[in-house]
Amino acid sequence: MDLVISSPENSTFKALKKTAVAAVLKKKSRTIVAGEKLVSDAVRECPEQCLRLVISAGFDKASELVHSFAQRKALVVLKKTLFNELDIFGTGFALLEFAVPQIPPWDGNISGCTLAVPFQDPINVGSVIRSAVAFGVSSIILLREAAHPFHPKSIRASAGAVFTARFFKGPALPELVPSLSQPAPPVVGLDMRGQPLQDFIFPASFLLVPGSEGQGLPHNLHCKRIAIPMTPRVESLNAATATAIALFYWSMSLKKK
Repeated sequence: MDLVISSPENSTFKALKKTAVAAVLKKKSRTIVAGEKLVSDAVRECPEQCLRLVISAGFDKASELVHSFAQRKALVVLKKTLFNELDIFGTGFALLEFAVPQIPPWDGNISGCTLAVPFQDPINVGSVIRSAVAFGVSSIILLREAAHPFHPKSIRASAGAVFTARFFKGPALPELVPSLSQPAPPVVGLDMRGQPLQDFIFPASFLLVPGSEGQGLPHNLHCKRIAIPMTPRVESLNAATATAIALFYWSMSLKKK
């Protein structure tokens, strides 16, 4: 019978609690995956990254998922009240302690549509990863400003796309263009003062750069700027939403060729 952890002072519980709130994400490269679909996606796509399964004392221990982790002594059983502290999204399902894969540095090369992500909100990061995978982006460059793609909120917003996306670490947004390989490929920026999106012809390969939340694109960023037409009743779109629209237009343009 598995030992049920019931004390909030237990070292295993305290370590998991730090992981659940992303307090050790960069230092120890661990995160928590929450939700039945996301846990299943992670186990299927990245089995080697799946460290431990965390369940409450009343969870179904007969399930195949629980049995597989119990067999390799990677099952943690918590008192219900302690489990609820870790289950920050209130999923009620088992939680997965996940080893974050190393993200290699970007070499400045691009192919097809390569997306640069400067978003500081982990929900926006997860949302744009979901759109990028859905519309066929070849690589995602995580700029220095960006929230971590494996933050629990990013994972949840990505709906599991984070487990199959191709990531690279990039520079800060103002340093982006000088980092490109030479001759420099086309850079396309999302800017409300740019050319209307529906009139733009996308290059075969290009770097798509949305502005950061609230700040937009740096004025000195050398790029071709495109805008999403909308009524004057709204000042701007959510950054991840605007990027999704641009990616949809790009994906549709490929089908017309």
